[in-house]
Order: sequence, then C-alpha cells, then structure tokens
Amino acid sequence: MKVMWVYAIVACMKTRFSLILLSFCLAVLLLLAGCTTKLEVNNPMQADITYLYEKLPRLHVDFYHATSKADFSKAYHKAMENAESASDLDFYFSLRELVGYAQDSHTAVGLTEGFVAQLSAIPAQFSYVQGAWRLGVVERSHAHLLGSEIIAINDVPIEEVQRRASPLFSHDNEVWLRYYLSQQFNLTNLYTYIGIADSPSLSVNLTLKQRSTDQIHTITLTPVSAKEYGMLSFATWYQAHPETGASNAPYRALLLEENNTLFVQYNVCMSYEEYPLQSFIDEIVSLVTSKSFGRVIVDLRYNSGGDSRLFEPMVDGLAALQTEQGFALDVLIGEGTFSSALMNAMHFRQRTQARLVGTPTGGSLNHYGETAHFTLPNSDIAVSYSTKHFVMDRNYKGTSLVPDVVIEQTVEDILLGKDTVVETLLHSY
Repeated sequence: MKVMWVYAIVACMKTRFSLILLSFCLAVLLLLAGCTTKLEVNNPMQADITYLYEKLPRLHVDFYHATSKADFSKAYHKAMENAESASDLDFYFSLRELVGYAQDSHTAVGLTEGFVAQLSAIPAQFSYVQGAWRLGVVERSHAHLLGSEIIAINDVPIEEVQRRASPLFSHDNEVWLRYYLSQQFNLTNLYTYIGIADSPSLSVNLTLKQRSTDQIHTITLTPVSAKEYGMLSFATWYQAHPETGASNAPYRALLLEENNTLFVQYNVCMSYEEYPLQSFIDEIVSLVTSKSFGRVIVDLRYNSGGDSRLFEPMVDGLAALQTEQGFALDVLIGEGTFSSALMNAMHFRQRTQARLVGTPTGGSLNHYGETAHFTLPNSDIAVSYSTKHFVMDRNYKGTSLVPDVVIEQTVEDILLGKDTVVETLLHSY
C-alpha cells in the first residue's frame, strides 16, 4: 500500500506538471497571438496605417488611459482590411478613427494640401447653440433659415450623425467634440465615410425647424470642392458683428466708457514681434493703475492656446490692482477656450477674486498636452500627440471647466449682433 501510495503521489505530480505545462504553453500561444498584430502590408496606405499603429502608442504619454489594447488592435485590423480598396479620403478618415482611440483633444491627424483639394462640402455650416445644432452659414437663397434647428441630414437624425462621426474626432469632452465637429460637419466625404451618403458628390438634404415659426423645411444643397467653396457668397448669422465679438487681433482692448469698463480680449497665447504681448500687458496695467474702472473683463472665449506662461504677468498685475482698487474682474470662457487659455483662466481663479463667466470650456481642466508630432512616410500626413499630462485640480470630477456664472449666447442675439455675455454683465449692476 505504501508503494502504491507513493506511486499515486508521483503520478499525480506528473499529471499536475503536465497540466501546468499545457496551461503555460497555451498562455504563451495566446500571448504570441495577441502580439502578432502587424499584418501583411500590400500598399502605401497600409504601410502608413501600420506605422501609426506602432508608433503612436509608444510616443504618447499615456495612449491607453481610456482605451484597451484589444480595441485598438481590432480597429487597426479593420483599417488594414479597408485599405485594400480605400479612396484617399477614406484612408484619411481611417487614420483619424485610429487616433481617436487616444481620447485626447491634443492628439490629432493633420491634412495635406493634396487631401484638402479632394474634399467636398455643402454650402452651409452648423453651430451648436442653446442645446441644438443650428444653421449658422448657408448659401444666400436660404438666408431666411439662418438660426434654424437642424433636425436631420439625409433623413438621419442629427444626434445619430454626431454619434457616428464622434470616433473620428479625438476628444476628451463633449464640448470640444461639438466645437471641433462644427468646423467639419459640412464635409460630404465625412457623410460618405459614416454611411449617411452614397457619394461625396451627391446632393444633401437638410431637414430644419425654422426658428420663428417652428415649421419643418427640407432644403437640398449641392456639394462643391474646397477651391469652389472659397469663391461662394454666403449668408451668415454673424452678419451683424458685436464690438466685443471674435476678432482677428491676437490681443486687444476696448474702453466701454459708458459702463466704466475695460474689455481685454486675448485670442492666442503667443507674442508677436510687431507688438509684443508684454508691451500690451504693460499698457493695460498702466491704464488700470491710472484710471479707476468699475469692472475689467478679460475675454478668453476664442483662445485655443499656445504658451500659458506668457499671460501670467497680466494675471498677477490685475490681481495686485484688484486688491488695491476693488474693481470687479470677470473672465469670459467658452467652447473655444482650450489648452493654455484654460490654464490662464484657472490662474485667474486661483490668484485673483475673478469670476469665470460664460459656458463650459472646450478644454478639459486636467488634460493631456505639450504636443509633438511625427509624419507618416508615404502620405506625409502629420500626427500630433501629447507628451505630458497636466493636472490642475486632482479633486475635480468633471472634464470641462465650468464657469461660476453661466451665460449662454442666444440665437436672437447672434442674429441681432449682440454679445449676450458682455451685455448681461454690463447691465447686471
């Protein structure tokens, strides 16, 4: 019995060893299968797709922070399969879909002149205002429909169109998605890629609810090339432009003397040789020092970033003067406030007694940034990616920076050429 017992133990150990060895071999096979993601490359498009697939996760500071390697690998396989017969622009959108897995608004795919020349668009542009997509620009024959709510594109509900397009716009919050999407929501090549049109050259039906009557209208728009688009004459709901609205100037100031207010607009976090930013800051600080303003408004609504450090002397200068003089300080933010401009807004919140006023920002408070880029070898397309993770508030639960006072631009004021936010502030005291 003792011999048999020892034999049974040895046999059992051998069986367990065999099972362990088998499990180990299976694990290795599965691991190797998982690593074998590089597919056969048969054309330049597939070569670029593979180059991006291998390079981007290695260079990005934390590519897989919000996605899995398995999902990214699956998307890569799909892109490689489609590239067997893809058009140039289908290939371009497939790159964007891959980059979208970063879920990072700073990581994106650029465009070359060659790809731009192949784009088609309907003669219209959309903006997300007061909780709905609206017609902001259109060919002049449909000018009476400006401000109308967009219900559907080619009979596909606008919410479904946005859902399908979303993966192609790398983003880390919904505000930036809509802001980014509004700049390309008229591309018929996009419509074809997401399956709401059969060809980029076919006419597009827009279903609209008219603002003043709530009547439903369907209009048909014919796509034009990028070159033709720039030659068209459009009707726009920004025809009447408010004095404090968006400006091409990188930074500027207005005296709103009737309201004893200084309005400072900062549109890009850069300094220009012909008028250095520090000179502008010195002039503003000197002006506020010499004149007793009741309110200073700093507008960051249209600033998509640059170098956040450049504007810090303005923050510190106004902080000291506010302590001395006691003026109200309002900092305007919105969907276009992004990256370094958002950081400047937070500097105002942290170092002054300012209120943040407007709507949630396109940038996320805690975000990836400090971008670098690489170029795909065959298409020459540039791909930007984040190299740092900025954490401005570890306890912040949201993404966009939410203002202390929410004031949203209204459709009526846009059409009348009024700045809802500034007008509300000027009449709030």
